[in-house]
Amino acid sequence: MKLFGLLVFIGVYCCYADDYYTTDSPPAYYDRRCGEDLGNLWLDVVVVVDNSKGMTNGGLINIAASIASVFSNGTRIGTDPYEPRTTRLGLVTYNAVANTVANLDTYQSLDDVYDGIFSALSQVSNSDESYLVHGLAQAEDILEDGKSNKNRTHYQRVVIVYASTYKGTGSLDPIPVADRLKTAGVTIVTVAYDQDGDGALLADLQLIATPPYNFSNTDQAGNEIGEIQGALLQVNCFCPNGWTQYRASFTDIHSYRYGVCIQPENLKAVWRAAQSSCRVRWNNAYLATEFDGTKHDFILSAIRNQTGFIQPFSYHIGLNLVNGVWVWDQPVGWARPQLQNWYGWLPGYPIQSSTLTVILNSQPSTEVKTGWINIASLNTAANYVCETASCDTDNYCASVTSDTAVQKH
Repeated sequence: MKLFGLLVFIGVYCCYADDYYTTDSPPAYYDRRCGEDLGNLWLDVVVVVDNSKGMTNGGLINIAASIASVFSNGTRIGTDPYEPRTTRLGLVTYNAVANTVANLDTYQSLDDVYDGIFSALSQVSNSDESYLVHGLAQAEDILEDGKSNKNRTHYQRVVIVYASTYKGTGSLDPIPVADRLKTAGVTIVTVAYDQDGDGALLADLQLIATPPYNFSNTDQAGNEIGEIQGALLQVNCFCPNGWTQYRASFTDIHSYRYGVCIQPENLKAVWRAAQSSCRVRWNNAYLATEFDGTKHDFILSAIRNQTGFIQPFSYHIGLNLVNGVWVWDQPVGWARPQLQNWYGWLPGYPIQSSTLTVILNSQPSTEVKTGWINIASLNTAANYVCETASCDTDNYCASVTSDTAVQKH
């Protein structure tokens, strides 16, 4: 299933991210999804377009329409001192050489994008040559120049490539530049405008793209617009420094991301102290939830890969007994979901007791995995796992290094 289709499916099945925070209904019992509001994208994006003769005039005009359509769902273009959720958009064309049409501060509205892009992409160049390496290098320079401008160092950066051919060896090989960009944290989205229709270009561009963002203008009847939008929403969903994003696969960092971040803490504390510690680590942070076995296993994988955790593992999570009901920890003032659907109790638990009111994930000496046991909140010091919402279109973060995340819905 393509990424955008997956995002749409999840949105229908689980409601939108804003519904996660609704206070006049029972709290949601699923892990938060990444924000899906294209109007609230906050990114720095450089579009790199092949305008050699191989693209054709018609292909180039279609690309202009595609770029404009990607950002036409209310995305705020440019910068705004009163609204940080904006996207800066640069444009580079390339053939035998590269040309900067717009840097990150040229376009200050969607109208600027329409006027500038359709004018710049109205006609192919006179060159038959097409070297992506030049376009990527130019994008790299634009992103570097704009990285610290206007206090946007915490904004995610993206390069979107539209290519009609793939050429280059030796000094003209685009892969080293692409790898350098990706190592610097830049996401590369590629769109193959395959004139031959044999799929070879798509395969070549896979070497350039950040997985799984390698698309074609022939995908799903030409739905590259929706695919790019889905990719941008995923890129615009990330965690503060030091936090691990919950995703479909722990071992695949490019798998589907959820709007949840976790932070295993290897210092020992009793449950109540761990709860307080989580709450001051980031805005609206709390002890982690395990709504299902998949989340439980993901947290255990994170524990196994965290320095300072040793077997047998034991760590606090957010499940606790309140007025006889097991509920999950949440930020102060938020409704607390009651335990349901999936249970991680070890055999013989929970023990019925008025004092054993909080949960410890414990690894029996004979088991590979951990399971829940209930303990007293002030008796057992152990490691613990904190959780918070990701930075995304529903949750702007003013920084990724301190407790300055600001919820905006």
